[in-house]
Amino acid sequence: MSGWVSILALWGLCLGLTGLCWRLGGEPERRAPAMLFAAYAVSILLGWVRIEGLKPAVVVADVLLAIGLVWLAIACRRWWLLVAAANAVLVVIAHATVFLEPSIHQRAYIAYRMVPGLVIPLSAGLGAWERWLAGEPACAGWLRMRAA
Repeated sequence: MSGWVSILALWGLCLGLTGLCWRLGGEPERRAPAMLFAAYAVSILLGWVRIEGLKPAVVVADVLLAIGLVWLAIACRRWWLLVAAANAVLVVIAHATVFLEPSIHQRAYIAYRMVPGLVIPLSAGLGAWERWLAGEPACAGWLRMRAA
């Protein structure tokens, strides 16, 4: 029972930080949570499908998330995007490592994915909080993303 409580607490933390980022942030801080929410949705809806110990839908979602965060990090000058993109790339490396070396223990694989995966919404939330502390207004719409 305590395992489920831990999992639900981690998901709640991730969703809460992502929502904070959406609420307080500017345009980049809204695009990144949209990508995170899409990756979370794929993980929840299609995460049960396994092939040889890998979850292909989760792998594809994580690869697309890494590509999107790297693109945002290049397009926008936000420190937290660099942190989030680097950790998303680490998650992709975790998937590649298990693909190349299937004898890795399942718990090690989960931990290898979970720690960088938790840093992504944490950095996004801290970045949005920093923008809010600096007095920048929250984004009003999705019209066009401007480089910071």
